[in-house]
Amino acid sequence: MGSVDYVVVGAGSAGCALAAGLVERTDAHVLLLEAGPEARDPRIAVPGATGDLWFGRNDWAFVTEPQSGLDGRRDTWPRGRVVGGSSAINAMMWVRGLDVDFDGWESGGATGWGAERMNALFHVIEDDERGLSSSRGVGGPMRIERQRDPRPLSLAFLDACTELGMRVVDDYHAQPDGAALTMVTQRRGRRVTAADAFLAPHRSRRGRAPLGPGRLTVRTGVSVDRVIVEDGRAVGVEVRVGGEVRTVRARKEILLAAGAVMSPVLLMRSGIGPTDELERHGIEVLVEHAAVGADLQDHIASGMVVATEGGSLYGADRDPRVLARWLARRMGPATSNLGEAIAFLRTDESLAAPDIELLAIPAPMLDHGRTRFPQHGLTIAAIVLTPESRGRVGLRSADPDAPPVVDPGTFTDARGRDLERMVSGLRTVQALLTETRALGGRVTGRLEPRQQLRDATALRAHARATAQTLYHPVGTCRMGSDAAAVVDPELRVRGVAGLRVADASVMPRVVRGHTNAASIAIGVRAAELVAAGD
Repeated sequence: MGSVDYVVVGAGSAGCALAAGLVERTDAHVLLLEAGPEARDPRIAVPGATGDLWFGRNDWAFVTEPQSGLDGRRDTWPRGRVVGGSSAINAMMWVRGLDVDFDGWESGGATGWGAERMNALFHVIEDDERGLSSSRGVGGPMRIERQRDPRPLSLAFLDACTELGMRVVDDYHAQPDGAALTMVTQRRGRRVTAADAFLAPHRSRRGRAPLGPGRLTVRTGVSVDRVIVEDGRAVGVEVRVGGEVRTVRARKEILLAAGAVMSPVLLMRSGIGPTDELERHGIEVLVEHAAVGADLQDHIASGMVVATEGGSLYGADRDPRVLARWLARRMGPATSNLGEAIAFLRTDESLAAPDIELLAIPAPMLDHGRTRFPQHGLTIAAIVLTPESRGRVGLRSADPDAPPVVDPGTFTDARGRDLERMVSGLRTVQALLTETRALGGRVTGRLEPRQQLRDATALRAHARATAQTLYHPVGTCRMGSDAAAVVDPELRVRGVAGLRVADASVMPRVVRGHTNAASIAIGVRAAELVAAGD
């Protein structure tokens, strides 16, 4: 495959922004490698088809180790394995995180990553249909819009929140305490992926030359086995294409943007990681880094499901009129992002920011949608935004085809705070479904749980029996100024020249929001940092 200036591994949310940024800010030739296919599945464009994309060819579908905090259950982690990454299969929710999150990164040693800098990045990235303000940008590559046709149950959720004393807000980044319909990465009812936003101008389309300078090459179906390190410097990657092992050399740098699971796995397979882990699998230790794969954090969600007389997405996936309406006018249930409404609240008013998110899905479902109740209904989940539990990503073997070890350590924090926060959130969920006119008056039956949960013991048991990932893993290649951090604030891997990591794995702490926006910002910032030293 020859040599190029920069090799970017992973065409996900961060990788797309990074690769495009390098082309725009330097005169370099950039090779972007993706293990999955091009985003040609027509369902990717249809927001309402999101759930149908999981566990198929566009999804890594990682399976966790059994979790003691989940009664020994394993969870499944959908992660995008396609050009566009998880932005091609996610719920399109644009929820950046709060200033307190990014200022926390900076005060913890991630110099240059505070709220002022991150907000400036978001202003460059966004094209928000609501217009320019201090909390949103316009004119950027990523289109952010209101939902075109939210379901009646989502609107009823907002009314129910009001009944419980929460305010309804238009901009949850400006006013983080309250309820709102989610803003989505869509353009007139069609999904916008990171590849649409960042790569498209630099790629040929239907035989036409790219709008950009033409120095970006994207290769799909390429499995990267390891980074090649010579004399302390990353000089290339070893890849497999159609079963054939090849080498790609980089004249300048290798940049890993493979995500919170695969970036640490790639480092470990390259001899960069915990000594005991590498030696156990017969991998030569080039650089000892105990934190590679450690500090895994994730948002955990537990929901309650009720039946209603109507107002949901039930039946939309089997009604040909729904797709016809979307094709003709980009309206109707097919525009739904599933997670149509959210609310943020604090379990303790003395907290500096919300620590619980509520998510309303106008459909009755469990287990990542694999359990779908055959009737109209609503699911409301509580999400712990500030998890104290920590897990790890590791190697199952040195074989690149072996699935990684993913152990999120759900509900294992020593003080039990995560589970208690979840219990508090579930109390509010139950109150919305039983104590309000707006929602309680619409409920015709309980689906999960089948009866009222009357005490903390019952709520804890429900959380352990039903909780799952909200798809926001971070922290496995932690960024910081301390010697134990995997990467420094310029995203350079300590101990190896010419190698950086730029994706959700570098986040020191998970944000009080969803991670797609922050991951894209990391990709944009990485391109700035590389270009500054080019």
